[in-house]
Amino acid sequence: MLAAAKLCVANRVKYLLGAMKTLASKIERGLQSREWKHYAVYEDELQRIWPQNEKDRETKIAQFAKKYGFRLRHYRKGLCAIFDKQRAQPKRPN
Repeated sequence: MLAAAKLCVANRVKYLLGAMKTLASKIERGLQSREWKHYAVYEDELQRIWPQNEKDRETKIAQFAKKYGFRLRHYRKGLCAIFDKQRAQPKRPN
């Protein structure tokens, strides 16, 4: 029984990682092919990775954005998350 549970968890992690890469690619394509400098991901897509009732959901979405070079500009639970390109931080003089 424990082996089956571990396999189920491993499959879920594999699915989530693939879904995140797919979503990141979709956001990137959307940002490159539009005149707009932002891209909205609506609730139906967000739920595939982050269930609506997930603890710290907005924080996890922001971490995803940062990992893939985006910035979470706006989030409204039940509606959408809006992403744009993460701006390079200006270098501070020493």
